[in-house]
Amino acid sequence: MKQDIKNAKILVVDDQIANVEMIVTYLEIEGYTNIIATTDSREVMDLYINTNPDIILLDITMPYYTGLELMEMIKDENPENDYLPILILTADISTETKRKALQAGASDFLTKPFDLIELKARVNTHLQIRFKNNVINEYAFELKQQIAIKDKFFSIIAHDVRNPFTGIINYCRILLMQKKSYNADEVQHMLNIISNTASQGYILLENLLKWSKSQMGSLQIKPVSLNINKSINNSIIPIAEQAHNKGIEILNTTDSQCEITTDKEMFETIFRNLISNAVKFTQYNGRIRIDSEIKNDQIWISVADNGIGISDEEKDKLFRIDSKLQSRKGTADENGSGLGLILCHEFAIQLGGNIIVESTENIGTTFTLHLPLQLD
Repeated sequence: MKQDIKNAKILVVDDQIANVEMIVTYLEIEGYTNIIATTDSREVMDLYINTNPDIILLDITMPYYTGLELMEMIKDENPENDYLPILILTADISTETKRKALQAGASDFLTKPFDLIELKARVNTHLQIRFKNNVINEYAFELKQQIAIKDKFFSIIAHDVRNPFTGIINYCRILLMQKKSYNADEVQHMLNIISNTASQGYILLENLLKWSKSQMGSLQIKPVSLNINKSINNSIIPIAEQAHNKGIEILNTTDSQCEITTDKEMFETIFRNLISNAVKFTQYNGRIRIDSEIKNDQIWISVADNGIGISDEEKDKLFRIDSKLQSRKGTADENGSGLGLILCHEFAIQLGGNIIVESTENIGTTFTLHLPLQLD
């Protein structure tokens, strides 16, 4: 993102008020509009943390804290790869002073008494370097995200898409080979496995398709009026048999009269994944409850289970595409890719909302979707 150098945040620190006033006045004449100044070195760290300056003009010899000491403190706080130029204001131009200042993190020097033309040139040059470094960091972050997306995509294709088909093929072969006579219960058991596996594979492929469209920007949001209770029931249908086979009760107690305006496909995709995830991690004969509540101009819809729960470490990584967290097997050894929850989070953001997760291990998990009642 292009930044205006004249709007850069400049922090000026010198214990001599005359030096501060001269620098501030000159920079304001040159068009800089965002200058913070202090003559008290004890204020510097608070100013640094609260204003996040783009450049610091720092006296090296001051009471309480020297410029060298302040640079060491700033270095500990400054993010990695963030180029923060620090111009040292000093009358001591000895080699030893410059060496210590450079080791502490100084970028350049301005010798007292100041040459105003030199002051202008050095401030301008280092601000340009900072802003260009910011652009490089933004591109690097985006590239890292794209690499993570690619890695996740290929990992899912190579492993998670293949697993359902492997299970279906193997059970079909067993039935077709007829090496032994299976009774009705055994056949029904294998057909249930085939059906559940096919449903899981279908949901995964649907997620992959929607996720890829989302990443390419080709997934359009189409707001329509929908009844949340009916839409959530639609989301339960593909998962109902899997829940039934585990003896899990799904209670949809959302308001049957509540209508919201949002994208129907995204909304139902979110709940299909949240409910599927709840079924996956709920023990046999467990229960899943879906509730709704209107708060101001938002609808809060929660999916709560009494399953195995999620650790604090896992909660921090649930919605991150770059997470190295391995997707756990479900309580019936169900496989998963972790893509469903990432997709839920992305869709919630696109619909103007968010997803909050609360969980206690061995007690259960609640995912709560916050959405506006009316999507613009």
